[in-house]
Amino acid sequence: VSTQSTGSVQTLSSSSTQRERRERKQKDIMTKKRRNNGRSKHGRGHVKAVSCDGCHRLSPKDKVIKRYQVRNIVETSALRDINEALGLDSYTLPKTYIKQQYCVSCAIHRKTVRVRSRENRRIRTFARPVRKPL
Repeated sequence: VSTQSTGSVQTLSSSSTQRERRERKQKDIMTKKRRNNGRSKHGRGHVKAVSCDGCHRLSPKDKVIKRYQVRNIVETSALRDINEALGLDSYTLPKTYIKQQYCVSCAIHRKTVRVRSRENRRIRTFARPVRKPL
């Protein structure tokens, strides 16, 4: 780094001004809340928008919270009546398979996802809900 002083004015060489610009740019960068910026779009430039099932907001497909729900077509209270009427023991009723996609605000509102502390945000394992035995 060479500095030349001409009177009271000091001029810096180009390498030191580049370093100063780089340092100034690093100071201006905002802090990141999440490692993946809340998305799973690694390496893709653009992702198609998907409509939220709660509010119909268009959110990127990689950002929406997805849950796959498997339910019986018939409620459990009516299931016994149907089994008695059919008289077949081996017949199993079909199930409905629903893929639900929620934007972040709807997922928080429906308690599908919870707000977590800074330390707990780093835990990337999916906690499965405990299912009650039938």
